[in-house]
Amino acid sequence: MARAYEISVWKPHAGKRAECLKRMNEWKEVSLKSGVSTYQILSGSAGKDVGNIVVIQGFKGLADNGAVNESFMSNPAVAELWKKWQHDVIADIVSHDLYEEEA
Repeated sequence: MARAYEISVWKPHAGKRAECLKRMNEWKEVSLKSGVSTYQILSGSAGKDVGNIVVIQGFKGLADNGAVNESFMSNPAVAELWKKWQHDVIADIVSHDLYEEEA
């Protein structure tokens, strides 16, 4: 089974980069506990994503990605963070895509 990756690109609002990274690290913690296999936070330093934050979440495969996503919001830790942040948006999503590893 080929691994799957969700890749999200975020543009932090002015003056909110440090807070955005803090939140992403909190989200990383609950994501890994919720079944995400790997979670990387990268800073765009050249090209179209300069200044953006790129998050790469790894999964065992597409079926695992679907299973994790299906149950994700029912996790109490995830729901708590969502409730805490849902009305305090500090970054805009630029893109969110799902990829499957090639053999």
